[in-house]
Amino acid sequence: MTAFAIRRPDTAFADTRRAKEVQEIRDPRHLAWIASLPSVISGAFGCEAAHVNFPDKRFGKHMRGKGTKAGDNWTLPLLPDEHRTGPNAQHKTGHEQAWWEAHGIDANTLADRLWRVSGDTEAAIKIILEARKP
Repeated sequence: MTAFAIRRPDTAFADTRRAKEVQEIRDPRHLAWIASLPSVISGAFGCEAAHVNFPDKRFGKHMRGKGTKAGDNWTLPLLPDEHRTGPNAQHKTGHEQAWWEAHGIDANTLADRLWRVSGDTEAAIKIILEARKP
């Protein structure tokens, strides 16, 4: 008597493609444009493009491996102090999603909205002001 094997395709039980299969968008012009916008935290200018690295199934974003970053379409403007150099910076918290939530920002939704208007500074500033409202 032979045991039977259940065959399933690699995509069985997968809601989206595997993270390795997803080509991340790289767009230096978008990064420069994001850096020209006011900070989504303080509203001040002089920003850097900060990648939003935590997963979000609403957008098909998967958990990232260490040392990898999200595509350039998943970026938001932050001051250097808010992004990486300050004591409470995004990269120093250890839990990025909680950091954004503590600031009242839905980071993935906001990054997606900015990507959709990339290059339109007037539209982006309106989106940022709306996101910063309490």
